[in-house]
This record gives sequence, structure tokens and C-alpha cells, in this order.
Amino acid sequence: MIQFIAILLLAALLYTVQRIVYMKLWAKNLEVDIHFEGKEIFEGERGRLVETITNGKRLPLPMIKCKFLTSRSLMFDNATVNQNTDNYYRNDVFTIGGRERLTRTIAFTAGKRGLYNIKSAELVGTDMFFTLETVLMKKVYDEIYVLPRPFNTSEFRNSLQWINGEIKSKAHLIEDPFEFRGIREYQPYDSMKSINWKATAKTGDLRVNMRDFTSQKVVRIFLNLEDQGIIKRTEAQEAAIKVAAGLVRSFTIEDMEFALYSNGVDILSGQPIKIKRSRGKVHEQEIYRALARIDLKAETEDMTKLFADTIEAGDGTMCDYHISVNSYESYQHLLENYDSIHMSFLWLYVTSGAELLGISAKLQTRTIPIRSWAGAANIEVEIDTEQ
Repeated sequence: MIQFIAILLLAALLYTVQRIVYMKLWAKNLEVDIHFEGKEIFEGERGRLVETITNGKRLPLPMIKCKFLTSRSLMFDNATVNQNTDNYYRNDVFTIGGRERLTRTIAFTAGKRGLYNIKSAELVGTDMFFTLETVLMKKVYDEIYVLPRPFNTSEFRNSLQWINGEIKSKAHLIEDPFEFRGIREYQPYDSMKSINWKATAKTGDLRVNMRDFTSQKVVRIFLNLEDQGIIKRTEAQEAAIKVAAGLVRSFTIEDMEFALYSNGVDILSGQPIKIKRSRGKVHEQEIYRALARIDLKAETEDMTKLFADTIEAGDGTMCDYHISVNSYESYQHLLENYDSIHMSFLWLYVTSGAELLGISAKLQTRTIPIRSWAGAANIEVEIDTEQ
């Protein structure tokens, strides 16, 4: 009996000592790092999140819970998401020895464009008997851009054919056959005359020559996300953003100079999007990121008031694309004024209707309906990340 009591007392002593030790030392030299692999991906692409727990002391930790908050738009594999909130609360469990570092990589799918971040992590530790729970908050920060997936439908390809004819075929914009700029992949709007048959035979894919122009127009994109309906058509607005991304992709491929203006509100600055004209891959990525940051929950300004002066400041060297989910009268009047300032423009009207109902006769020849917006979030478009 005395032996039994002694064993109980010894066990109680060991339990008490280890509990005191873990209470005082479990968080010592304990670090956590959480970061995304890469800083940007397109909607629908796969990404990876890396968690690293470092235990810099000799004391092993039988269980560490790492908890953090992120967006449910980052769809982690085998995750259960609460549909009543925009957030996703992740809870990962680790067992880590003394002076050990553990790394876990978690795959996810980017479900929706946006700028997403992780700001902090909560570490929950326990003792050897799992009877003690203590909490340590750690500051961590990383972010990832989910870029809008460039739109590509038959209506959209028609608009590319228009820009090809409007800009390239005019007398004051003549291709210089002596200024060779390189070779690129064939696009649906390219002329058969531009195909480089030697490069095509070598690669197995259609390739076309790129040539400089004696004079090149500047293209401006005006993205109008104002929605005056009682029920907000978020899917249509998202499709409009994808259409803008599709134009940016095509203009970059053609090495054209372009600008972007939108009454969509930047979630960081709280201001409408205004990106001046430039060209190249860096400019393309700048605009993609700006489109990703548009906050559709924020109230937009009237497009006709916001950019009327900018539009009227254009001249014959500019060609404008307008993208809109609305066709209200004042906006149509803005577009009708293009004749008075002698500028070329095209209106990409994102609509669920089969016809251009409510569009003035003067604008119908300059309007291309983009109709399939209901499924725009899942539209399959090949993304060339090498561009």
C-alpha cells in the first residue's frame, strides 16, 4: 500500500513538474512562418501555401495547433467552409521534437479574383498529457493576388477582329515590311499573309511575323462597373473585369500601347482605377493587379462624370474600348459624342439579353454584346504564363 501511494505521489510530482515546465517554456524559441508560393496566380489555377514551425529549444512539443484566418475564395483541398462567412479558419496540428523544424505545404485552388492575405497566426500548445492548453499569438504577413482570368468568347474575338481592322488597316497606320519585330503564336484575328511558314514547320504550331508600324495608335480601355439595378449583377461585373483582362492580354501580345480607366474602386486606395498608357509585360501585370483589387462592394461613381474630360481629351491617334454592364441614357449619350471628337471606339456591352434592346441605332454598329456572363466565372481560357 505504501508502495502504491509512493508511485501515485511520484506520478503526481512528475505531472506537476512537467506542467510547470511546459507552461513556462513551451513558447520559448517557437517560431511560425506562413507564406504563399508565388505572389500571383490566375483564377482557377492551383497555388500552394507553406507553413513552417520551428522549435529552437530542446523541449519537444507533443502537439502544436497552428490556426489562421484567410479567405474562403482560396479553396484548400479537403477543407470544410462555412458558407455564411467570407473567411476560412484553418487549424493544422503538428508534433515537433526539440530543435526541429517542420514544413507543410497545402494546395489550394484560386476561386475568385482578389487580393488575399494572412495577417497573424495563433499557436496553441499543450503538455505531455494534453491537459494544458496555452495560446501564443504571432504576427505573420503574406499576400497573394488572384488575377482575373482573361475572357475569350466568340463575341470577344469579334472585337479583336474589329481592333485589328480599325487600327492596322487605316492608311495612316501602315505596317512597315522592313521593320521585323519577331515571331509569335497565331491568333484568330491574324491574316494568313502574316504566317511564317518556316517557323510553323519548325514548331508544329502556327506562327506569325510581327512588324513595326509607321504610326501606332494608343488604345484606351474604359471599364464601367456602375450597376443601377435593384439587384446587383455581380456575375456580370466580374465578367466585365475578365473582358478588360482579355483586352490587356491581346494588346500586350501585339506590343500595343494602352491605358485603363475604371470607376471600380481600388480596395487599397479607395479611389477609382486610373492607369496611364504604356506597354509591355510590366504594364500588363500592373493592370491585372489593379483589376484584382477592384472592390465590387464599394459604391462606384458616375462614369459619365468621372471620365468625360479624359474621353474628350482624346484625339484621332486614340482608339477606345468601352466595357459596361449597363446601358443607361447618360452613358449612351457619352458614347454618341465620339463622332463630334472624331475618335474611334467600340462598346463591349456585357448583357444576358439576346439582342441589343434599348441601344440607340447610332450605337448599334459600334456595340458588341458579351452575353455568356452567367458562366463567366468558370469559363475555360488558356492562360499562357510565359507571356
